[in-house]
Amino acid sequence: MEPKDILQLESSDERQAYLFEENGRWYAYEHSAHRINKFVEGFVDFKHKVQDVCGRIKVEIDLSVLEKCSITLCEDSLLVLDCPAA
Repeated sequence: MEPKDILQLESSDERQAYLFEENGRWYAYEHSAHRINKFVEGFVDFKHKVQDVCGRIKVEIDLSVLEKCSITLCEDSLLVLDCPAA
């Protein structure tokens, strides 16, 4: 997925969070990471955040978050989550 596509998704919906698979691990970028942390506190580890080549913050997501959020779209390297308000 291109960086502009990620940015467009990130700004499109305040209730959804987007996870992207990279090398067998799932990551959320800036807005999605904060949304997941807001909706389901404790599933985002900001201590181990990294910046990608475009300078965006991304964090690895513990997929046990799926117990708290429903998947609204599942593709090869993209999960779209709808997380209930905490």
